[in-house]
Amino acid sequence: MNVSATAANGNGNGRSSSRAVTLRGAWRLGALLFVAGAVSTIPGTFVLDSDFEPWMYAVTGVGILSGVACLLVPWWRASERWLLLVPVVGAIEVALSVALTDFVFSHLYFFVGLYIGLVFPRPRQMAPLLALLVVALFVPSVYESEPVEEALLWALAPGIVLTAIVVGRLTSGLEASRETYRRLSSEDGLTGVGNYRSLIERLRHETSRHHRHEREFAVLTLDLDNFKTVNETQGHLVGDLLLALAGSMLDLKVRAEDAVFRQGGDELSVIAPEAGRKQAELLAGRIKAAISLINSGELKVTASVGCAVYPEDGLEAGELLDAADPALLERKREIASLPQRILRGPQGRSPSERLRSNRDWPWRPPGARLTRAPRPLAI
Repeated sequence: MNVSATAANGNGNGRSSSRAVTLRGAWRLGALLFVAGAVSTIPGTFVLDSDFEPWMYAVTGVGILSGVACLLVPWWRASERWLLLVPVVGAIEVALSVALTDFVFSHLYFFVGLYIGLVFPRPRQMAPLLALLVVALFVPSVYESEPVEEALLWALAPGIVLTAIVVGRLTSGLEASRETYRRLSSEDGLTGVGNYRSLIERLRHETSRHHRHEREFAVLTLDLDNFKTVNETQGHLVGDLLLALAGSMLDLKVRAEDAVFRQGGDELSVIAPEAGRKQAELLAGRIKAAISLINSGELKVTASVGCAVYPEDGLEAGELLDAADPALLERKREIASLPQRILRGPQGRSPSERLRSNRDWPWRPPGARLTRAPRPLAI
């Protein structure tokens, strides 16, 4: 159950992907490198023989046109596989430039290697592209080469490969750091579900998305009954474990497209996309049944659940949360009116000692876990 809204890419820079560079950024980078490579060939017109002049102009023009083509690609509809065209076309263009003009244009392979390292940093992605690049580097020398040029090619090839590998490692490190920061900024440290910030971001995203498609979705708000009593009688350590376990139970019981969040204290929320009131009530029943399975000896845990449906109960994130709260409070008043059996835990012992005295605590079903890394949002 997904807590992150990064796949929506709220900054508008392109679809989120497994790479450190966004899809839009990758196409813009390709355009920049094509144009930069084309501009770098201009000094060659003053050095090489005039016999090569038409071909040199052609090389510069083709590079600029390739850059413009990258800018015109509809990246919002294009598959990520289309990005493979950038290094492949680039390697072919450089090979033709070297074959038709002079060896001096072999420096353009560094632009292709730089793109490979930035956009395809993983070894399994990088290896075949670097192999293609090295083959393209040596192809012109098969037909015609001089000893000096061949020696320079053997010196140039390791440099290009090493550049791509170093850039790829740095890019992978940046990607890992960004993912860690994103997880820490959107995940509740105790329960492993989304925090309040990610709840609001996801609600805003879902209201916008469902407004466009004219569909409804549900927001469920729940908290644990008598949680204060648990903290007072069993200790805060047990209370923390109870919250973590409740988050895991919710994560197991909701649908794959649903998202679980912790608002604060013992209050949790679930966002159920494409769900109406009936579906939300069924989901609330599953959640309450799952929470009721948490017990240790005489301790029985129950939950009160309130529900709000977009757009019937509200059009914005705050309105939906406000609409879900009265239903939750009404349920809690019903619970409070019932006779309660309060468990009085052993006094005079530390929380860790009380935990050891309850050998079956915390109980959790197979597959449940107390911490999880958030998964990308399914759109």
